[in-house]
Amino acid sequence: IKTAIGRGGYVKDVYVRGMTMNTMKYVFWMTGSYGSHPDEHYDPKALPVIQNINYQDMVAENVTMPAQLAGISGDQFTGICISNVTITLSKKPKKVLWNCTDVSGYTSGVTPQPCQLLPEKQPGTIVPCNFPEDPIPIDEVKLQRCYSRRRNM
Repeated sequence: IKTAIGRGGYVKDVYVRGMTMNTMKYVFWMTGSYGSHPDEHYDPKALPVIQNINYQDMVAENVTMPAQLAGISGDQFTGICISNVTITLSKKPKKVLWNCTDVSGYTSGVTPQPCQLLPEKQPGTIVPCNFPEDPIPIDEVKLQRCYSRRRNM
């Protein structure tokens, strides 16, 4: 998620679960200082709303840095939930694994241990994120593999 002061708008109620990822710089990346605007006529008072971002049941391997989460001073990214996530680090990880500023929320069952701004909700148990109970259309999507044979000409 990338945004900046002057962009306005919102990103909220995002639900991600059941992902397996391999070889990446960051598993979680959010920034409030992206610095890009469509033109110079943006409203510097327009602050974005980033809230209720949920990640659950994920595995990531060969990761340089689990998270770079940077909200906006005076306009925090709120309601972040990360639950049941296992991250295996690369051979040369960053010294600071979780870099968090101006964010709030909680974690549960996350390895390696997250930053202090995302504390463990109930140590020793996995508390799921608050996902919608009603099915949503994406829940019905089935992955299909397609193959084709190419004839040599």
